Amino acid sequence: MPKLKPGIQEERNRIVRSCIRGNQERYGVSDDQLASRIGVVTRTVQNRRDRPENFTLKELQEANQILKFTPVQAASMILGRDLTARELKDFILS
Repeated sequence: MPKLKPGIQEERNRIVRSCIRGNQERYGVSDDQLASRIGVVTRTVQNRRDRPENFTLKELQEANQILKFTPVQAASMILGRDLTARELKDFILS
């Protein structure tokens, strides 16, 4: 049986999860620290990371303070896709 391609929402969720997990690893931020920063309990952070569409804008903005998302990561999370080379070039040159 062939492997099914993930749906659009799952692709979007993967981008958000990878940005959050990657920056947690990069900056040594635990789930407890992230939860404290965004004002929720640790289990909520874990649930939201599993289903990123449940993050509020305020929570993502607070998470940015500790996870230090790059502009490209932030744009990718909002757009739900990786940016193209042309978009990156336009962003840098504008």
